[in-house]
Amino acid sequence: MSLKLKIRLSVFLLLLLLLGLGGYAFLTIRYLENGAHGIEQADFNTARFAVLAFLAAGTAVGITMMVRLPRIVVRPLHRLTADMERVAGPGPATRVAVGKRDEVGTVAAAVNLVLSQAQDERRATLAELFTERNRMESLVRSLDEGLLLLDEHGTIVLANPVACDLLGLPQTQLLGKSAQAVAATNELLRDLLIPLAEANLAGDAVPDPVFTFPHKGDAPHYQLSISPIEMAAGPGGKTVSGGHIFCLRNVSDFKKLDEVKSTFLATISHELKTPLASIKLSLMLLQNPRTTDAERQTLATGIGEETQRLLNMVGQLIEVSRLDAGAGIKLNVQPMHLAEVIRYATQTVHPQLHDKQIQLDLQLPEALPAVHGDVEKTTWVLINLLSNAIRYSPTGCPLIIRALPWGEMVRVSVEDCGPGIPAEYHKRIFQRFAGVPGQGGHGSSGLGLSISREFIGAQGGQLWVESQPAAGSRFLFTLPVAS
Repeated sequence: MSLKLKIRLSVFLLLLLLLGLGGYAFLTIRYLENGAHGIEQADFNTARFAVLAFLAAGTAVGITMMVRLPRIVVRPLHRLTADMERVAGPGPATRVAVGKRDEVGTVAAAVNLVLSQAQDERRATLAELFTERNRMESLVRSLDEGLLLLDEHGTIVLANPVACDLLGLPQTQLLGKSAQAVAATNELLRDLLIPLAEANLAGDAVPDPVFTFPHKGDAPHYQLSISPIEMAAGPGGKTVSGGHIFCLRNVSDFKKLDEVKSTFLATISHELKTPLASIKLSLMLLQNPRTTDAERQTLATGIGEETQRLLNMVGQLIEVSRLDAGAGIKLNVQPMHLAEVIRYATQTVHPQLHDKQIQLDLQLPEALPAVHGDVEKTTWVLINLLSNAIRYSPTGCPLIIRALPWGEMVRVSVEDCGPGIPAEYHKRIFQRFAGVPGQGGHGSSGLGLSISREFIGAQGGQLWVESQPAAGSRFLFTLPVAS
C-alpha cells in the first residue's frame, strides 16, 4: 500500500467519525425542535453515550494518526537515508534496499538505477585511468633517460629503472621515501640534489651539470636537467610548485665526439705538420748551392711524395665535407675489370711495400668476371685499404689480395698480419674520426674507412672487416657482377 493511500484512508476514517458525530448531533437537535416531550432518562443516557463514544473514537483516531502517520511517512525516508549513507561509505554496499512498492520504494529504485549508471561510468573511467597509467608506466620504463619525480615535500614518487640503475638502489628503497633521507646514505643522489638547492633549473642561463657514473662502463656521462612542476591553485590561475622532475640524459656519445674531434685535430695537425716540415727542409736543401744534382733530384722526388700525401689528406677532408653537405657521391658506373684496378693500386703503393719489405701475394683467378662500378672510386678504396694494411703490418710480413666470384657479386679482400681489431670495434672503425684504442699512433686521420664504405655502398656493394686481436685483419668489399 502506498503512502498516499495510507494517508487518504487515515484522513477518511477521521472524517467519517467527525461526520458521524455531527450527523448524530444534528438529528438530535432536529428531534428536539420537532416538539419532543418527556425525554426519558434512558434516551438521554444513550445520547450522551453516543456523543462520548464518537468523541472518544475521534480522539483515539486523531491521536493514532498524530503518532503513527509521521512514522509511516518518515520511517521509510530514514531507512532510505541510512541505505544511501551506507552506499556512499567505504563499505561493500552498492545498492539501496527496496522494501515496499510505495513512493519511497520508487525513489529507492530510481536511486539504484542512478547508482548502477554511476558505477558503469566509474568502471569505464577507472579502466581508462588504468590504461593511461599503464601506458605512462610503459613509456617511463622504456625511456633510456633516468627520471626521478619529487613532490612538493621532497618525497620521491617516481623512479624509472634507468634512474634506479644509476643510483644503484631498487625502487622499493626510493618510492615514498624522502629524497634527503635517501641522500644521507647515497652519495650519488646527494650530488644530484645540489643543483636543486642552488636553483640550477632547466632553461636558465647556467649550463646543466654533467655527472659521471663509473659503474656504467663505456657510457658514464649523464647530464642532469631539473624541471619544476607547476599546478593551478584555484580559479584565479595562481600556480604553486608541485615538485620537480630530475632527468638524467646520456651524453656519453657527445663526450666521445668531443674527444674524437680533439684527437682528430691533434692527428690532422701532426699529419699536416710532418709533410710540411719535410717539404720546408727539402726546399732549404734545394736552395743550398752545395747540393748536387742527384741530391736535388732525390729532394724533388721527396717533395712530390709529401705533396701527394697532403693532397690525399685534403681530398679526404673535402670528400667528407661534400658528404656532410648532402652533395652525394658522383659515380661513373661502367663495366670494369678488377684485376686491372688491383694492379694499378698495387703499383701506387709499391714504394710503401718496398720500404717495409712487405711481400705482396696476389690471388686472382683468370676467369674473374667484370663488375659494375666506378673505376676511380674503387681504386681509391683499394689504395686506402692497402695503405692501412701496410701501415699496421710488421716489416717483412706478407700481404694477401684475393678476388673471387661470390654469387651475383665479386668479393675482394685485403689481408694483413697486423695487430688485429677486437670484435667490439668492427663497426666503430667505419665511423668518421674513430679508431681502435692503442692503435692511434700510426698517423691515421680516421676518415679513410668511412669514405671507403660510402663509396662501396653507393656502387651497390658492401665493405666490412673480419679480424681478431693478434691474428691480423681482413677487409672485404663486394661489387655487383656486370650483366
